[in-house]
Amino acid sequence: MNAPLLSAPRVEPFFFDADPGTRFSLYHAPAPHVPARGAILYIHPFAEELNHSRHMASLQARRFAAMGYAVLQIDLFGCGDSCGDFNAGRWQIWKRDLATAHNWLAERSAGPMHLWGLRLGGLLALDYAAATHVDGIILWQPFLHGRTCITQFLRQALGSDPDGPNTTAALRALLAARGTLEVNGYELTAPLAQAIDGCVAADLVLPACSVHWFSVGAPTPLRIAANAERLAAGWAKGGTSVHFHALDGAPFWSGAAAECPALLEATCAALAVDA
Repeated sequence: MNAPLLSAPRVEPFFFDADPGTRFSLYHAPAPHVPARGAILYIHPFAEELNHSRHMASLQARRFAAMGYAVLQIDLFGCGDSCGDFNAGRWQIWKRDLATAHNWLAERSAGPMHLWGLRLGGLLALDYAAATHVDGIILWQPFLHGRTCITQFLRQALGSDPDGPNTTAALRALLAARGTLEVNGYELTAPLAQAIDGCVAADLVLPACSVHWFSVGAPTPLRIAANAERLAAGWAKGGTSVHFHALDGAPFWSGAAAECPALLEATCAALAVDA
């Protein structure tokens, strides 16, 4: 990675070298007039949810920076403005991207390191954290089973061809047979779908850290709260503490709304207490 110039504005877009190619990034330097609190690495959601959520991610990143956090947002390989086509994306490449970004942030911040993941980015954050050390994890409406994410993604293709598959199971079979499947302009590959399918939050062993889990909806389904309780009990054995926050708001990641003010406020409040 190339370090941002000291004379650059507080929010700086840049590219860093990775394997393969380059990754587009936004670095939010911590505000100079407040005590430094640490660093936060943002992990975006899957496919079109990335684009729908950019505004909210930017708003939250700026708030974190104003609180004294150094924040790095990256587009993973094959996603957004980074190099590579979507069909070249792989779960292991994305985890390597996070390791590179993590190291870059650690060189610039001596304070606590946090991961912040939205939707599938939340599950990716948990999977990455299971193999490294972080001090905190922020989960925005995370998927707990990768298979749920892929199933929801495939549902977007149902009905697009009157003579085509009419169930997600049939679409999965077609994906396995062909190796690729186009869904709303995104070419999903069987290797990526299989890797995501196989990731389950309950199977992960986290480091001792603080997890703030935010669920947005009106009201929060009981099953989500129950899942949070079960995971909290399991992860507590390793010293991980889970704080579950249920909030009213629209699912901005789906394009239903541009902002969710309650989520911004609650996230800042939780990090202020942890600092």
